[in-house]
Amino acid sequence: MRKFISIPYLVATLALMLGVSSVASAQARNFRIRNDGGSRIQFISDAPLETITGVSSHVTGNMSVNPSDTSSWSGTIRVRIASIRTGIDLRDEHLRSDNWLDAGRWPNAEFEITRVEGASRLRPNEVENVRIHGRFSLHGVTRDITANARVRYIPVTDEMRENHVDGDVIRGHASFRVRLTDYNISVPLPVRLKVANEIRVNVTIRAQAE
Repeated sequence: MRKFISIPYLVATLALMLGVSSVASAQARNFRIRNDGGSRIQFISDAPLETITGVSSHVTGNMSVNPSDTSSWSGTIRVRIASIRTGIDLRDEHLRSDNWLDAGRWPNAEFEITRVEGASRLRPNEVENVRIHGRFSLHGVTRDITANARVRYIPVTDEMRENHVDGDVIRGHASFRVRLTDYNISVPLPVRLKVANEIRVNVTIRAQAE
């Protein structure tokens, strides 16, 4: 005898399935920033007599991200101070010395994400402009920071898997400014025309879902 499924039962089953799917998609996931060269931090000092650019790709971190609800985002991004390169070895040694960033005592600069605004969700493969609120730690001092950012959410594809990327990806670029004196870093008088007190920080990250 052929069995028939009642319409109410079918509707209820579909609703339950959709509800479970909706809950699953609304959950935050961990996205990891790997030290694989896909992320980069740049520091720019633009003083009257000299512009100094320091860069590092030694960037790591984790973010808890729900693409459907940016207000729930959190995470931490860090860079090793000793990995920053300015193009002159002697200057790099001075930069990480006790008199400057003191990499031995405080080995990392760190940005902790506390809130994101400007876009309520991320549409797949679309660039969204957001403002990221957080706390930036440098030289043993932590201060509140707001960064303007462009973020893109990229769902994993077969082509990405063929290139050994087996999870969704979030790419972002953020910029903000810090003052060295706010972090108890003083610029000696002899180099004040070559080293700016205000430093621009550019952060480019690539994070993959785990």
